[in-house]
Amino acid sequence: MEEQVKNRYLIGTLGALIGAFIGTIPWILAYVFGDVIYALLSIVIVIGAFYGYKITKAKINKKLPIILSVVSFIAISVTMLVIIPIILMNKSEIPLTWEYFQAVYAESTISTALLKDYIISLLFCFIVIGGIIVNLNKQIKHGVADKDIKIMSQSVENDRFSKEDIETARDVFEKNDALSKKHCITKDLIIEELQREFGTEKGKQIFEYLKIEGVIKKSANKYYFSERAQKSPYYRYGFTSIKVFLIVLAICVVLGVGIVLFQESTKDSTTNELDLNNLESGTVINSYSIANTDLTLEFDEEMMMFSKDQIAAYIGEAYAEMYDTIITDENMEKMVLVLQNSKEDFEEGYTAKQYLEDALALEENATTGAVEEKEIAGHKFYYSEMEYKVSDDNIYYMKDYVYDSGDNFVCIIFQTLNDEKAGLEDMIVTE
Repeated sequence: MEEQVKNRYLIGTLGALIGAFIGTIPWILAYVFGDVIYALLSIVIVIGAFYGYKITKAKINKKLPIILSVVSFIAISVTMLVIIPIILMNKSEIPLTWEYFQAVYAESTISTALLKDYIISLLFCFIVIGGIIVNLNKQIKHGVADKDIKIMSQSVENDRFSKEDIETARDVFEKNDALSKKHCITKDLIIEELQREFGTEKGKQIFEYLKIEGVIKKSANKYYFSERAQKSPYYRYGFTSIKVFLIVLAICVVLGVGIVLFQESTKDSTTNELDLNNLESGTVINSYSIANTDLTLEFDEEMMMFSKDQIAAYIGEAYAEMYDTIITDENMEKMVLVLQNSKEDFEEGYTAKQYLEDALALEENATTGAVEEKEIAGHKFYYSEMEYKVSDDNIYYMKDYVYDSGDNFVCIIFQTLNDEKAGLEDMIVTE
């Protein structure tokens, strides 16, 4: 029996998770196509989670609010940090590969925007979901039957208590001048009055029910009937508090500014973040043979080549995954970056030209030129020139080359100061 209960909880949690992800669809559409965050749409997420759980007929008890909180957090996190970036990549016709996904997050402008939106989403969702979960918890605590438990009802009346019953209860409070915080009545007195009107059992039941629904409210250990809560489900469940909204908004603004300042403080003044103090750890070379090709780059001066481990240590794992190597002179005024991607990671018919065009689409801070075709060392390359301005005194010239080696797309990127332009033609030989 215990095993069956555990399995039912597992099935219920899975149902809640599926329901929550279905509930994220309006959120995704608003964010991707409307370019806005509609925080109140988070209510759809928790409603989806609730009915996803309920449809499995899993046991409804005090564990349900915890389950809804966890699955809602998972759904929001996965949606904001994974699903939405993937949809935006597809919308921008960027290849859906792990390397490009990492590249999106490596771009500080994009990652900062996503992180800010994610934090704001969580904070607003906390307010919306919190109100719903508190309401569910009250119903469970007071023994409301599973079939009668609701996330939010438009009206207060139900099968047990009619509209006339609710109005009669209100009249009892009005007779005792208990319709506001300033005019309350003790629990014993109001229950006595309700029992006189409805009978012993129903009098207690309607008091507890209206308290759960937030229509009967407590103030200084006394109670009053809120006509506003009776008429408005949003006020009843606490979604219209301007004070709470402003506090959350202020926290979001402070966190957003903090994230931006942190990102700015960690940026390097160059186009990358190699640690100049550790450049001597690179391997000194005069030439570099590109793996899986017959191409070799020959340099007219000694250069330093960095392994994947060194790249990971200097500028992060994402770059190590992306690049085969980074080669630079000791002043970082000349750099060569080499990367290869298997063609199996792309759709059939995807070309080297498309690869370069998609890569250029990620270059937000650079002025890019048109993609052109040129034969170099017996291979057909697609290339593009661009300028990358770091400061008024530092303008870099970059040239990206891509060719189809048969199994891979080979990309070679050259970066030099603008007054010392260099390209593949200057240093490539074939074996």
